[in-house]
Amino acid sequence: MRRATLCLAAATALAAPGALAAQGFQVNEHGTCVMARAGTGVASPCEDASAIYYNPAGMTALDGWTISAGVTVIAASGNFQADLTGATNDLANDPIPVPHLFAMYGKDKWSAGLGVFVPYGLGTKWPLDFEGRFLGYDNDLRSIYVQPSAAYQVTEWLSLGAGFDIVIGSVEINQRLDFSAQQAPAPAPAGVTVGQLGIPFHTQFANTQIEAKGAKSIAGNFGLQLTPVPQLNIGVRYLTRTTLNYEGHATFDSVSTGVILPGGNAFGVPGGTPLDAVISSLGLFDEGGLLEDQGGGTSITMPDQLTVGVAFDVTPTLKLLGEWQWVHWSLFQTIELEFDNPLLNQTLHESYENTNGFRFGFDWLATGKVNLRGGYLHHQGAAPDQTVTPLLPEGSRNEFTGGVGFRLGEHWIVDLAYQYIRQDDRRGRVRDTSPGDALPPTTDLNSGLYTFSAHLFGATITARF
Repeated sequence: MRRATLCLAAATALAAPGALAAQGFQVNEHGTCVMARAGTGVASPCEDASAIYYNPAGMTALDGWTISAGVTVIAASGNFQADLTGATNDLANDPIPVPHLFAMYGKDKWSAGLGVFVPYGLGTKWPLDFEGRFLGYDNDLRSIYVQPSAAYQVTEWLSLGAGFDIVIGSVEINQRLDFSAQQAPAPAPAGVTVGQLGIPFHTQFANTQIEAKGAKSIAGNFGLQLTPVPQLNIGVRYLTRTTLNYEGHATFDSVSTGVILPGGNAFGVPGGTPLDAVISSLGLFDEGGLLEDQGGGTSITMPDQLTVGVAFDVTPTLKLLGEWQWVHWSLFQTIELEFDNPLLNQTLHESYENTNGFRFGFDWLATGKVNLRGGYLHHQGAAPDQTVTPLLPEGSRNEFTGGVGFRLGEHWIVDLAYQYIRQDDRRGRVRDTSPGDALPPTTDLNSGLYTFSAHLFGATITARF
């Protein structure tokens, strides 16, 4: 039952902190001002409290209380086009709101703050007639980061900051199981699949719901900001690697195959017998059966990442910003899975590669009360060609941003932003390896083209006093 183990593996991979940083399901828009600048927040903070997330050293730039609250709404779209038939299946995602909340206080050279945000809050939904339903058709990711932080201005030109992230995550994956890929019942010898007995490929016979909860981890977030000359700021942020422990629960329910067996079939039952009756006689879903409801778990070490940026004041009202981010994805190679029934244990091969991302933005004070912002960013995809699936059909992305900030009196700021994501089309697969296939998976399983794009809308309100 390899499909069930793959499902939990995907769940743990998606929910881990840092697992999808700068790729896939990560949400980096946790402050609408920085979002409008294409995410360039490490070298020069905005006049909100989002420095807690982007670079805790930047907290020293503001005195007194600063409280920011907002939301980013993500409307994603995409599809998969099969090579063989040319059929296209579209993502069925609803718009997803992702909130953020920051509060900090600065006095003299010290600052302290607390951030609550959801860096992984997306999902993928595919129609039930999509061939990729055997890897996952309704996948939901929920995570909350709580980050206490502190910063100190060492000199007029150097600030240091640090914080730690308390991570609480959960995830749900729904998936159909393929009967043709399962071990044939006795007296068939080991290694013979039901498909070799004449059952068509991708004959669904069960639905799996995997819920992985109780994932807790702590990561470190460190930053510094330098001002070598008044017009130039340099920022550095480092997020440590961390290990996330997941405990999941798998629920299995039978699904009608709709198959009627012909006479002379390999199961030795009369012609006209429903395949569902044969499956029921195997006791797979009974207590003690292979597919009884059960638990499972895994541990994953997620990669560290480094961000370096600069901000240059071209004029007193115009700032240009640039950043580079590196993610140590080569640490993410395999996932070891353990279930209550050891027959379901599996090693999942991911084979991720290190990635680089580049961001460029501007911030222009058009009037005394209005800022106009914009930017562009590009980052590579971490997944190699053989691990592009319906759960995470990610790839290299080009993104364009714009926004405006309004000062409403002495104490209030409202920021609005828009971001468009255009991901490169990516060939991928809609099935897992079958018994007898080579491991790790190869691009021989790729059978179509994935497309993806998204529109993001952000709003943040900030109070300063």
